[in-house]
Amino acid sequence: MSCRCLLISTNQVVTPYPVYPLGVAHLLGALQAAGHEARHYDVMANGGLDGLAGVLADYDPELIGLSIRNLDSVDSTAPEAFMDPVQETMRFIRARHAAPVVLGGPAFSIMPEAVLHFLEADYGVVGEGENLLPWLAGEVAAGRIPAEKILRGANDPCPWRPVVYDQPTADFYLARGGMLNVQTKRGCPYRCAYCSYPTLEGRSYRFRDPDEVAAEVIRAGREHGAKYLFFTDSVFNDLRGHYLEVAEALIRAGNTVPWCAFFRPQNLTAAGLALLKRAGLSAMEIGSDAASDETLAAMQKDFTFGEVIAADELAVSAGVPCAHFIIFGGPGENRATLAQGLANVEQLSNSVVFAFTGIRVLPGTAMHQRAIAEGVLAADQPLLAPFFYFSPEMPEAELDATIKTAWRSRLDRIYPSSAMQERVTHLHRKGHVGPLWDMLVRRRR
Repeated sequence: MSCRCLLISTNQVVTPYPVYPLGVAHLLGALQAAGHEARHYDVMANGGLDGLAGVLADYDPELIGLSIRNLDSVDSTAPEAFMDPVQETMRFIRARHAAPVVLGGPAFSIMPEAVLHFLEADYGVVGEGENLLPWLAGEVAAGRIPAEKILRGANDPCPWRPVVYDQPTADFYLARGGMLNVQTKRGCPYRCAYCSYPTLEGRSYRFRDPDEVAAEVIRAGREHGAKYLFFTDSVFNDLRGHYLEVAEALIRAGNTVPWCAFFRPQNLTAAGLALLKRAGLSAMEIGSDAASDETLAAMQKDFTFGEVIAADELAVSAGVPCAHFIIFGGPGENRATLAQGLANVEQLSNSVVFAFTGIRVLPGTAMHQRAIAEGVLAADQPLLAPFFYFSPEMPEAELDATIKTAWRSRLDRIYPSSAMQERVTHLHRKGHVGPLWDMLVRRRR
């Protein structure tokens, strides 16, 4: 039995740039493949709450899904909580429509009970929803009301339905950076102390067929107008080498759209990077995350800063702009590690470095347990509002001042990271595409 579904993207954040809601695009494909009607409304792109009122009245959905991308900005230098605007959206819907509301998205999956209670929704889907959401839609259409409020995906092999981009929504994002997103796999086998990816997607990789990925990339460019793509995998360069198979498929398909992805500073070779460049690799974002071996170990990164430097040198030799993201002030940070870290960063000679201070603590992570064990966080403290862990050995004010002093004359060293936002927005308005930090590297070259 068919159900009329309205999926609403609630994200209104543009830092560091607006990002197309890829998860909803996958869900639209899954719902339609299961025989349901499905429509997408993006609060930021499609006219805010005023526009939503008309859609609720005209479309009259039988099931409403709210996709929640982020809990907050995860930046201690510019802390901003995002749940209040979502609550406003929820109340707006409740005042105008009686259809049951199901929550989903990364932010919900990180704290499902707390978010469900805060928003007073009917249901929530933890993890991916390609199987569960069509099932729920079928139950609602048949008049069967599930007793279970929180539905949990099993991270089974993904159905990987074709992505359904909503073109008016895509046009909004393409006008603000020219980018669309593609995913080649889900899951993450690593054990970084702060990270929620394994909770969201599972602790082992589940790969997508490389030729299907390439076909989606071609469609994004030719049919939807994408001028740049970002692969949203937790880590693009997996140990199995699936990412190289994707590159080969892109080359076979004749891809001409440039792209960027998240990389781990391991499992990279000159030959591999040459292949990736042929496939369209335009820039690399590396999750270095800390700048000394001591702090890397404390964050459970399982690599050394020497490996970070080696990966950076490979990227420079290949002519691929590279950005590193570093967190200072995390576990194990002190004056000595900070000084060593800043000196280490200087060896990243032709790359952009973005710095953050403190670590946003999320439930179910090793960072959460450490904060409790050190007594800086109560075991029962709610985490819906952002809480940042700072090393007790490094005063926050001194940390902030030391980084600013060290980088005060460097355009390619960005701290606080929010300082880049105005420049990125300005360049996107002038028609530049992509993440744009790479322009700083290209300019130096």
